[in-house]
Amino acid sequence: MSDTTPHSAHPPTESNESKPEKPGFFSFENFRSLGVLVIVIFAFRWSVISPYHVPTASMEPSIKVGDRLLALKLAYDLKIPFTEFKLLTWGQPERGDIIVFRYPKDPSIDYVKRVIGVAGDRIRMEDHILYINGSKQERSDHNFDRTILEDIDDRPNTKNLFRENLTGTEHWVIQNKSTFHSFISEDWPVDGTEYVVPQDSVFVIGDNRDNSTDSRAWGKVPLSYVRGEALMVLWSMYGHEDSSLPSIRWNRFGHILR
Repeated sequence: MSDTTPHSAHPPTESNESKPEKPGFFSFENFRSLGVLVIVIFAFRWSVISPYHVPTASMEPSIKVGDRLLALKLAYDLKIPFTEFKLLTWGQPERGDIIVFRYPKDPSIDYVKRVIGVAGDRIRMEDHILYINGSKQERSDHNFDRTILEDIDDRPNTKNLFRENLTGTEHWVIQNKSTFHSFISEDWPVDGTEYVVPQDSVFVIGDNRDNSTDSRAWGKVPLSYVRGEALMVLWSMYGHEDSSLPSIRWNRFGHILR
């Protein structure tokens, strides 16, 4: 008699317990995950950073028609996503900043302009020259090199090109030549007084001075309407008059705004 335990003729079979099935493509779990992802993306765009499309010429040549901008929503404060309620505030727009804000006449529309006055500043224009708190903002003629105007459609041949020094921030400005009609009077306010920027507000103007509806027309921008600061051009494309196909401005990709 053998003292060993006999082996089974057949190896033991695996358990027949059923494995959990993977959720299908259209399952509730997948839709829930997708919903969470969408909410996170929109919350990020609302409170942190967001792209914007520029359809008008009011900020040319600094920002051109067809530019796709990247705006930092955290430039001045942190808002609760999908609301205008501020959790934290660590700064305010300064002169020279290019900001994205809700249009005061229709808050459902976003505008992009340059801040040229903050609360308490006294603003006026004489012969198209900007004065802030009585100080003339110097600008230099740049018509010796008009390269930056080559790909704009707002009648570049009717514009004079300048570099303006806005309290230390140098930027482009274009102005209609004297032989062409100006959108706004060369002197502002027209009664010869100064405009005082109210508290909790900023005063904004487009760099295309004679083709911009801005604070000269509708006044202050409340700080609560400011969405963020425009930082850079992501990419840019425009329709060229000599072609039925859009043209890409490769040199605008990643262009830092000033």
